[in-house]
Amino acid sequence: MQTVNYTDARNQLAGLMDAASRDREPIIITRNGTGVVVLLAIEEYEAMETTLHLHSTRANAAQIQQSLADFAAGKIQSGELCD
Repeated sequence: MQTVNYTDARNQLAGLMDAASRDREPIIITRNGTGVVVLLAIEEYEAMETTLHLHSTRANAAQIQQSLADFAAGKIQSGELCD
């Protein structure tokens, strides 16, 4: 993960935005040696929001974990989506 101080981030903002979007890696921006904010590609942010939402209740989280366990155990049936 790349870390950049505030002054360099300000001077190189367009390039940092391109790098975050292209590499899909967060970039930490520091001020006085301390991490203050993270520059993140919008797709990564949206994926994090979705993951947090899906795990927001114990029931959802348990169902996801069970589905992953079923997949790992080969308990999968193929099917077709309906309209």
